[in-house]
Amino acid sequence: MLAGYFVTFILAAVLIAVCAHWPHTVGRLVLGWIFLLAGAVNLMFVLLSPGMYVEGFGPTAIPLYQEFIEGPFARNPALFVVPIALGQLLCGLWVLFGRGLWVRLGLVGCMVFLVAITGLGVGCAFPANLALAMGPALLLRHRFPHSALHALHRRHHPGGGFPAGR
Repeated sequence: MLAGYFVTFILAAVLIAVCAHWPHTVGRLVLGWIFLLAGAVNLMFVLLSPGMYVEGFGPTAIPLYQEFIEGPFARNPALFVVPIALGQLLCGLWVLFGRGLWVRLGLVGCMVFLVAITGLGVGCAFPANLALAMGPALLLRHRFPHSALHALHRRHHPGGGFPAGR
């Protein structure tokens, strides 16, 4: 368990650093991929081993969350985890490929998710999830007229951007 905390805090530190220094490129790429991977992993696990969510998060959650996890959630974890995982995937896609308002919606979704899982306690590596939420918060200070891939391309090929209109 201690190793999980260590890895999560390292990931949070890396995310904060890249979001602060390279918000339009690497920061968006790292955050977007974290959410895409998390969404895919959650979909896979809830379909293959739905009980692990109840067994893994129930005992460490705050009482309000614990009551919900051991009650309605335990009867059908997929009913709750699938929409959450799809939301993670959507946030990841918006952060990576969106522009303007769509990126901002993705970033807010990332922050809401990371703060909402705080009630799961040490099961979600609390308080590392709050440190992770600082990454999208840093990105919200910027405007994003292009997708992350477009920004990365322009950064490495100045003057060789995409044709007009894209």
